[in-house]
Amino acid sequence: HHQAKNKAAIIAPVLAFGVLGLIGLAYPQLFGNGKDMAHDAFLGRDGLILLLALFALKPLVTALCLGSGASGGLFTPTLSTGAVLGGAAGIIWSLAWPGTPAGAYALVGAAAMLGAAMQAPLAGLALTLELTHGGFALLVPMIVATVTATVIARKIDGYSIYTARLRADPDPLSQRASSVTSKEYREAR
Repeated sequence: HHQAKNKAAIIAPVLAFGVLGLIGLAYPQLFGNGKDMAHDAFLGRDGLILLLALFALKPLVTALCLGSGASGGLFTPTLSTGAVLGGAAGIIWSLAWPGTPAGAYALVGAAAMLGAAMQAPLAGLALTLELTHGGFALLVPMIVATVTATVIARKIDGYSIYTARLRADPDPLSQRASSVTSKEYREAR
């Protein structure tokens, strides 16, 4: 609901993509929907500083571009943000207790972030497993992380990436239509 309108809708995308282009000079992984960024995190290719930077920057540039009026979605950027956060957590954990690959943590992080953002933990798990073609050996940690993240997200906000995009103040007519009780509706017919 904070999307650019009127004359700003002409200039806002140019400015947003200009900012993205400048940031992208240092972090080219930010271009696109995040699929390549998540893939690298799943394979454990990136370092801790890069993963933390991508975790901070991807949601910001996604919000900037969508807020400017550009067309796009939130599903893959959310998945990739969870993957890079999980990958960073995996690297940190491996410093203290070596042995588990950071890519496993990236998979758990992706499922948790997606399930919480969608407010649908089972769908988030199923989609992550389907999109990555694996991870069944990590199902228990993925379930625990996804359910925990979803419960915390519900306590904090309760909106999903889909319901949050609904308009903040709908038409007065639609407010009236939604406030009509079933009794009033039957009497009007």
